[in-house]
Amino acid sequence: MAREKRSHVRKRRHGCLGGCLTNILLLLGLAALLFVGACVLGFVKNDPETGAPSLSLDGVAGLEHIELPEISLPESLPDVSLPGWAYGVSKTGMTVKTLRAGSGEAVLVCADGYTMLLGGGSGMGAALTGQLLLCGVSHLNAVAAMSSQQSQIGGLPLAITLMPPQYLLFQDSQTKGAAYNRLMAQAQRNSAIQAIVPSQGLSFALGRARVTFIGPARTAHTDERDDGLSVRIDYGNTSVLVMGSITAGGERELISSRVNLDADALICALGGNEEATCAELVSAVSPGIALLTGKDPANTVKVRLTRAGAQVYTAKEHGVMTLVSDGEKIQIEP
Repeated sequence: MAREKRSHVRKRRHGCLGGCLTNILLLLGLAALLFVGACVLGFVKNDPETGAPSLSLDGVAGLEHIELPEISLPESLPDVSLPGWAYGVSKTGMTVKTLRAGSGEAVLVCADGYTMLLGGGSGMGAALTGQLLLCGVSHLNAVAAMSSQQSQIGGLPLAITLMPPQYLLFQDSQTKGAAYNRLMAQAQRNSAIQAIVPSQGLSFALGRARVTFIGPARTAHTDERDDGLSVRIDYGNTSVLVMGSITAGGERELISSRVNLDADALICALGGNEEATCAELVSAVSPGIALLTGKDPANTVKVRLTRAGAQVYTAKEHGVMTLVSDGEKIQIEP
């Protein structure tokens, strides 16, 4: 009788422990979700000296009288509203938006309601898919893995799981890491996804936009980054080049291949790193607008583009950047 009682007590203890652990895990999961949302919306920023994350409420109106424990608010906050335009996407015309992608790059293209994601950035994809939802994207018509590097496609496996595209375009690079293997495994699980290795010149329609793969000019490079994809998007009389992870050597190969590089806007390779966006490419493209998505783009690249007559915008100064086109004029949203 005593043994049965002790056994009953142990079971109750185990049940209590199991319930407590479940509650703790649920709370941790909720906290992680709130943290990801705060990062996506720009409320969490890193201290420039220590790198430690901190909560920032700069730019949010109507919070002057809120009291939060251990958080000191300024006496007055700017009288502005949360910038909903940062993630909003119009279903008419064409929108090309650079997303927050960690140490990598990701670009969303929406043309007449049809959507395409170029690259997936670093990380596991929670922040990336959160931004897609904030853009109002519920489906993806096409996804392009612009590179096989972890930093450039880390978020794609989750993205194609939650929003399976009709087409997955990828480069069969010599180097295949963990993110690449996860991406291809997920694509194989869904028979509705058509996986295609595009050659230079392959094009397809995305609404009224024409998407053309302009690179790589050839395969099997010494530098695996030059195996990556580069894309041209034409919408009416306007055009955008998205260069991906290509280096200056790969850019010169594109120029030699005589592919059409003249464009109104240029999203520079490697986020504006000095290893790319060579003088020859800038001359061939002659962009009116240039976007540098890296956290610390090179001054030499900015100077080179400015001297060529381009308006240069950086993620460091502008965060999420958005190009809009009505087919006749392309401009960056203020």
